[in-house]
Amino acid sequence: METPNNATTSTNNKIPEESVICHENIKGYVEPRFECSICLSWLQDPVLTSCGHKFCSECIRNWLEKGGVCPVDNQPLKSENLFRDLYTSREISEKRITCRYQQFGCQVELSPVDVETHINQCTYRRNLPESQAVQNTNNAMSAESKLWDPTPKNGTQITDREPSPDWQQLVKNLYEKIIALQQENQALSIMVSNQKNKLETMCLRNCNGICIWRLDSFQEKLTAMLNDPLTKMFYSPDFYTNPNGYKICARLNIFSQNSDYLSLVLHFMKSENDDALDWPFDGKMYFILVHPQDSKKNICETAKSVPNVEAFRKPTCDRNKRSYGFQEFVRVCDVFNFLQNNSLIFRIEVCAKLHNDSDKDSNTATV
Repeated sequence: METPNNATTSTNNKIPEESVICHENIKGYVEPRFECSICLSWLQDPVLTSCGHKFCSECIRNWLEKGGVCPVDNQPLKSENLFRDLYTSREISEKRITCRYQQFGCQVELSPVDVETHINQCTYRRNLPESQAVQNTNNAMSAESKLWDPTPKNGTQITDREPSPDWQQLVKNLYEKIIALQQENQALSIMVSNQKNKLETMCLRNCNGICIWRLDSFQEKLTAMLNDPLTKMFYSPDFYTNPNGYKICARLNIFSQNSDYLSLVLHFMKSENDDALDWPFDGKMYFILVHPQDSKKNICETAKSVPNVEAFRKPTCDRNKRSYGFQEFVRVCDVFNFLQNNSLIFRIEVCAKLHNDSDKDSNTATV
């Protein structure tokens, strides 16, 4: 690596070494791995969740009473998925921090889990003169502004300065605000996720029977299908012929009787509209493998429904066990000509047959 013109080269043989985290000496500092994400303080009786996060036992149990999700990643979480973290408890108990009244003479060093008990009994706290005692305040904003007063210049002492605010109460108030904001953010995240799912469902319902299926990482998927041709299959997203129409999905797999071919078929799926639809399905289906550069090279196949085929009957399970399509849709060796960025694009179109207008008019009286 070149040295800049204005840089100097050290002549000392310096050896890089690990350094102690300087933040450990800061009053009130909590190592991130020992911090509860709810109360933002040292872990008390730590528990480990099934999704790998640590909390105070009391904090997470109170949290789960309001909503059954992890406050960090929103994964579903129940109280039976909490496990005592004895290793972390032992690590915290071996830590040593100083009393917050060290500046007044207290030289005690103790475990973080014993700090609150010690502070309540600390003799230096009880013996503080009234002017220096920690005062309670209900105005957190006012207290915060006093904490950030600049240091007097030239060593000038301010004799009429007000007593120090209760910074403990201030921090507590700030923590409560942070927790409230975290809860609001979690609720908004869940709301956005729900709206996103609804939007995706709405798009699939209003696609008018046309599904654009982009199959990414195709070469990896092809290898998996070739290694397990009988059970390894890939399904498209579900889509509808219209908002209140038939629900369908496509399936791609290796043809079980000839591994040189890929099969592309359709499954009719169970939906809330089935009771109002005509069965068996009557209509046309279009199967298209899209060429990324030249649409004239697309592979297009058309099929018409057959009334006595079980694949077009009303589904009795989530996805009809019988499918309909082309078992030898494309040769495996030819499909690589359609790859772009290791992806294949299929366009599936399903058109249900509409009733003729003449049929509708036959029951209408002529004036």
